[in-house]
Amino acid sequence: MYTELHCHSVFSLLDGASEPEALVARAHALGMPALALTDHDDLGGAVRFAQAAREIGIAGILGCELTLAVQDQPTHLVLLAETREGYGNIASLITRGRMDHPRGHPRVSLDTLAQHTRGIFALTGCPQGWVPSRIAAGDPDGACEAAAALLDLFEGRLA
Repeated sequence: MYTELHCHSVFSLLDGASEPEALVARAHALGMPALALTDHDDLGGAVRFAQAAREIGIAGILGCELTLAVQDQPTHLVLLAETREGYGNIASLITRGRMDHPRGHPRVSLDTLAQHTRGIFALTGCPQGWVPSRIAAGDPDGACEAAAALLDLFEGRLA
């Protein structure tokens, strides 16, 4: 059974167009047992999403698409909360990304990420992600190094 693990809502400005409740309703109509909400550097729709998922009877997975700075280059990394601690760590990462950088340009360093990986499962799949961008640049060795670094940071909780 298919589950979408990288879904943006209206809380991802210029990238998502649907309200969290509409996303949950559509996932349910398609027979999905679960759906993950992964807005860009934001958890603004988390409460509405979780309530709608609970009401309609599908598993609502909370997460985000975090902007990660690697060698001062912004990349993306999808984070999914596995536990309450993971949700708290995602919230901390988003907060650090916003507080430590100019408005409109949130991002976290690998060092900051490393301090907040417990309870989180990560996905490399976004085309602007560290691993896929290395592949697209014709750098398979760099992609392997990036994947290895993320595997270490997340203790294997990476796809």
